[in-house]
Amino acid sequence: MKKGIHPQMFKDAKATCTACGAVFAIPSTVKEVTIEICRMCHPVYTGKKQGEARGGRIERFRKRMAAGKTKSK
Repeated sequence: MKKGIHPQMFKDAKATCTACGAVFAIPSTVKEVTIEICRMCHPVYTGKKQGEARGGRIERFRKRMAAGKTKSK
């Protein structure tokens, strides 16, 4: 292997999640990393459905469907 061509490895680099604010120590080639979503807040790992956690369009749709069923009866 050639010397001097490999990047420096930081064993205790700081990774920060922008969604939940969690901070992790991970090995990386940069000292600080910002990630969009992590294992603490990702729906696959937490067991929460993304649409229910976020609300919004899905919840509004369910309300309209419930309101439509009560009017037609």
